[in-house]
Amino acid sequence: MHEIIPAILPHTQEELEKSLSELPASITFFHMDVLEEDIWTDKNTRDFEVHLMVEEPEKILPVWVERGAKRISIHKPSAALAKYRDKAEIGYAVNIDKPLEEFMPFFDFVDFIHLMSIDDIGKQGEPLDEKIFDRIKLLQEKFPDKPIAVDGGVNVNNYQKLLEVGADRLVVGSHFKELWNSLTKE
Repeated sequence: MHEIIPAILPHTQEELEKSLSELPASITFFHMDVLEEDIWTDKNTRDFEVHLMVEEPEKILPVWVERGAKRISIHKPSAALAKYRDKAEIGYAVNIDKPLEEFMPFFDFVDFIHLMSIDDIGKQGEPLDEKIFDRIKLLQEKFPDKPIAVDGGVNVNNYQKLLEVGADRLVVGSHFKELWNSLTKE
């Protein structure tokens, strides 16, 4: 089953609460990018995943597990993180400019693969890098049972092709409302 997941990139707790309040009531799961600052609200009533875009994810990962994150994406492979796999799904996030072969030895030890599909992560509204299609195909061949998430540049014009080549989860930021509206009208 494919998932379309709204992405939130808050810089303050107020932005987080506002973004959550603007999601359609039928959305029960969201993706949040976590930068070095700690932003959270106890008012959250939805399931969520976090993308830890931090220098030392092993230091804050336990906090997000405790807060109830269902999935956690990290950019730095670390054997120490495996101990959390019984509490949350753990995935490796790979930037579009990094060779997948460099990370392949680690993919057997995570629950999913989180592919960045934009050059400048941490921003919304960036265009999808066309290299993502070949990257998805390669991972589908090598790791057919591993869910693949694609994050960045996903919109109403490219989501179908991403799913067709093998993406399982689409993390959608600035184009979420447009995509969601087009899908719920079908």
